[in-house]
Amino acid sequence: MMGPMTRDWARLGSLLKAGRQAGGRTQDELGSAIGVTRNSLATIEAGRATRVTATIRSYAREVGWDDGSVEAVLAGGEPTLRESEPAAAAQPSDLELALARALMKRLPARLLQELSDGHVIDTDIVDLREDGSAAVMALVIERGEEPPAPDQVREDLREWGAVQRDLRRAVTGRQSKVERTDE
Repeated sequence: MMGPMTRDWARLGSLLKAGRQAGGRTQDELGSAIGVTRNSLATIEAGRATRVTATIRSYAREVGWDDGSVEAVLAGGEPTLRESEPAAAAQPSDLELALARALMKRLPARLLQELSDGHVIDTDIVDLREDGSAAVMALVIERGEEPPAPDQVREDLREWGAVQRDLRRAVTGRQSKVERTDE
């Protein structure tokens, strides 16, 4: 019969393994990242650890757990995920930065302000010229500090879809009228 400590260690190993797999990493990859062998990780994942070690803490950090999560899991609780680290997670490349700067120079101040004030719900490009040489990008922006409720987003997107269809019909109708005039 397994005692509660054995069950807790097995649960810890199982949750760490699930975190590793969710990140798409093998035992070899994670072991290399924290400086241990695959066998060390296999022992932890199998629930055969008997004490909290630096390796277990490194493993927990590597799968995104907050400090204290190992103890919480051993006590029957759940791990807490660290806040994502924006500096590491979202570093744009030099090319992306150059493209962003070039685009920012071309956008009017009013549009830049709108983008910074709200949440972009959807974007679309509608070709408004018969020769296809120019386009207008329409942005649907929901203002506010917090993103809107999912039901509101669905309703906004439904209404935006109707506007897009109307715009396309208008452009197509205008192009057809121009073609008939040219005949």
